[in-house]
Amino acid sequence: MSNKALLAIDAGTLLTPEQKFSPGRLIIEGATVTEVGPPESVRVPPAVTRIDASRLLVTPGFIDPHIHGCGGVDVMDGTDESLNAISRILVRHGTTSFLPTTVSSPPDVLTHTVEQLGAAISKSFDGAEPLGIHLEGPFISTDRRGTHKASNVLAPDFGLFEDWVRASGHAVRLLTIAPELNGIDPLLMMAAHFGVTVAMGHSNASFSQAKTAADRGVCYAVHTFNAMRAFSHRDPGIVGTVLTDDRIFAEIIADGIHIDHAVVRFFARAKGKSRVLLTTDAISATDMPDGHYRLGGDTVEVVNGICRDADGRLAGSTLTQEVALRNFVDWTQWPFEDALHALTLNPARALKLEKKGVLEPGADADVVILDDNFRVMKTLVAGRVIFHRD
Repeated sequence: MSNKALLAIDAGTLLTPEQKFSPGRLIIEGATVTEVGPPESVRVPPAVTRIDASRLLVTPGFIDPHIHGCGGVDVMDGTDESLNAISRILVRHGTTSFLPTTVSSPPDVLTHTVEQLGAAISKSFDGAEPLGIHLEGPFISTDRRGTHKASNVLAPDFGLFEDWVRASGHAVRLLTIAPELNGIDPLLMMAAHFGVTVAMGHSNASFSQAKTAADRGVCYAVHTFNAMRAFSHRDPGIVGTVLTDDRIFAEIIADGIHIDHAVVRFFARAKGKSRVLLTTDAISATDMPDGHYRLGGDTVEVVNGICRDADGRLAGSTLTQEVALRNFVDWTQWPFEDALHALTLNPARALKLEKKGVLEPGADADVVILDDNFRVMKTLVAGRVIFHRD
């Protein structure tokens, strides 16, 4: 007989997300899902704690592979305290796991940062679980660098990349590169050796260059349309490949600032429910008032929630994932159960996270309970209620 805590959640609607039960019941033992289904087929065990969500939506916890900070805290701080502060805020918005994301920086700064982040990730957290590090750059295009400083953009260097992976304690999980750069092949081989997913982004790649990268396994795109060669009918570029190649998982920032609503609808139709990723690219200004905030070593001004660097370029967002979900549903008119894949199952599959993004026997018990307006009412991480809305 197990002595792990038992929890039963009775849901008005339960989305796994591949299955829908209305009503539904979820049984959790310790940190693991053990049963899921309609109430008549899922028995409530004795000595169980029960959560009544009979008028609410129950879904897997959200996964954000691309976040630079929130609550006034920047990932590049690299400390236990800063990562834990981000962790505590994210659960308020339904995010139960995330990849703390770096920005292009001098090599010694990145080495120090990933070393600190790797050590911090191995510890326990009060909220959302950091799953590994997302290195956004520095092997990106100078022409499409966005807010990344030109002086910090580097040519591909697999030796440096190996140093960062080892310094992090092998915590690097995602690497964003510009696939058109010379010397990228050894980097791709090194990433495959270490089990790191490679994404295309901050890139001026042509259609054929991006397709070649996808053929080499680069099947993830970072903030589609932003910091990429512009799409046109005679030069579809990297965006053309991202939209038409069904192998590619594609991020989008659905904040109404980075991309027009009509383009979000176009993107959704092109990619379909199994390849869209609703990420935030959130920075330290998220969940904070307008003002001046940090992104790496730079200062970003936030006015009306819009983040811009000293040159006026967009510099991340103040978006949260439950808002991204609400926006995406409003703008695309997708059913909620289809849109939900973009924050749960899709990022889990893109990052090869076998026990995340789904509620099924053996999965991690990361759960979000929402009302009909997509407000987060409760968030559970590893079977524990971490956030509860009064």
